[in-house]
Amino acid sequence: MTAMPSGELQIEVGGDAAGRTVLVVAGELDPATAPRLRTAAAAVIAAGDALVLDLAGVTFIDSSGVAVLIATQRELRATDRRLVVRQPSTMVRRVLELAQLTDELTLE
Repeated sequence: MTAMPSGELQIEVGGDAAGRTVLVVAGELDPATAPRLRTAAAAVIAAGDALVLDLAGVTFIDSSGVAVLIATQRELRATDRRLVVRQPSTMVRRVLELAQLTDELTLE
């Protein structure tokens, strides 16, 4: 895995047994850090890879973080791929439930 530290957000790029690219995200997803996740996800999308976001280490997410998830999901869907959200932290899961996105996103 390659670490990409960025202030209060860390993104590690790796893979899984299914050949998907996994972005392991830790820290806070807010207006200051969400663009970094967007950039990392866009690179995976541009490469044509399947994408898994491991959000177990996310301690905070606001609407800007949710917007990145929605935009990423839409871009992947346009190319018959899907976004998989792996192990969302309790806080992330609660926000996704409140935003009624648990049926839109594939949660593992």
